[in-house]
Amino acid sequence: MVPTGNDRGVEGFIVALAQHGVAAVRQDPAVTFDLTPVSGALAGQVVPSGVSVSELAPWPDAPPHWIHFLDTVTIQPTNVDQTECLPGWRRHSRDLKGWATSDDPGAAWLAHVRGVLADAR
Repeated sequence: MVPTGNDRGVEGFIVALAQHGVAAVRQDPAVTFDLTPVSGALAGQVVPSGVSVSELAPWPDAPPHWIHFLDTVTIQPTNVDQTECLPGWRRHSRDLKGWATSDDPGAAWLAHVRGVLADAR
């Protein structure tokens, strides 16, 4: 199926997460959403997460590279900065392998972020 305008970019990302029960909100310069990891030190806790609006332009053809978390979340090892982040947030550099093989970009993205959170403290 060829993605339509509603399936692409920021709007498409928000819809893709909603299809999996995750509410995402645009709060320029980011889109934020809450996830509850199932493993790791933060398992069972609601963890605010996000991505830069600018990184969603190619959605669903390409996933965002950076994942945003509150300053209190640490992940080792990672490249970290505060570019395009909300106050009190940092973004972490994370590659997502196998994107081209995913039939469900929303599910693939959520699994990726949960996997990253499994290593967070």
